[in-house]
Amino acid sequence: MELRQLKYFMAACELQNFSEAARQLHISQSTLSHQIKQLEDELDILLFDRIGKRVIPTEAGNAFLPFARKSIQDAENGRQIIRDLKGIETGILHIGATYSLSPLLISAMKQFAKTYPGIKVLVTLATSAELIDRLKDNSLDFILSFDAEEWPAELERLPLFTSRLCFIVHQSHSWAGLSSITLKKLEQAPLILPEKGFATRKKLDSICRKHQLKLKVGIEINDVHTIIHTLSGGYWSTILTEAAVRGEPNLVCIPILYTDHITSKAFLFWPQGIYRKKSALAFAACLQQEAKEGMKYRTSNS
Repeated sequence: MELRQLKYFMAACELQNFSEAARQLHISQSTLSHQIKQLEDELDILLFDRIGKRVIPTEAGNAFLPFARKSIQDAENGRQIIRDLKGIETGILHIGATYSLSPLLISAMKQFAKTYPGIKVLVTLATSAELIDRLKDNSLDFILSFDAEEWPAELERLPLFTSRLCFIVHQSHSWAGLSSITLKKLEQAPLILPEKGFATRKKLDSICRKHQLKLKVGIEINDVHTIIHTLSGGYWSTILTEAAVRGEPNLVCIPILYTDHITSKAFLFWPQGIYRKKSALAFAACLQQEAKEGMKYRTSNS
């Protein structure tokens, strides 16, 4: 049993198509088919049902998949340990982040790139739910997100900062002069919100269910930056964390009156049992430093 066979097997399981798996692996389909056949012969059991052009993992294939994935990850961990012993001048870092935390990520990347110019950083922006799946299959080194109830308990969390949810409008909006806003008054505002799947949206929906609020949600978008730009007309308003609009001088953050501040906690989430690259730990330190500086900024402007 060879590591490359396990990689071919995992790709075929995920794509359920030998041709597509071979294309992504940059090998011929005949090579992939031959290697998987050798693996099946060694295990003395079929791992796939061939149905036309599709291949469906058998019961044995599904049972074998987590062991194959772990073997591949263990091998990568070993390689990374050796790379780290040589230093962290080169390599690739895979980071996932929710859209609301991109300002923090951008600030940290500037600091990180100055110290480690040889490290290539690949960033995936997505919803919290999508990032969970990417972290589970080990395609990301860590992710940045606001906390949500559905986060798996086995993930380790590094707290970064706490940010208040606010009613946010452009300075040209007729409500821009409000010093605060009640939950009831929020029902009157035409809102543009992040779509379901975002941690901030889930927290807001939970508050609405608890207080039986019926918000006027006219638009849902899966990109926070587009929401921010849409506010410039002075008609739409939104509800986001203060952190999401940091550095937007034309926007006004209006506190929402509640028995307590409505806040979201930002975390760096690590998968358990995975070797942590030195570059990942170094980037985490940059994030903590930038979060600390951001906290000073928010305190001085509150």
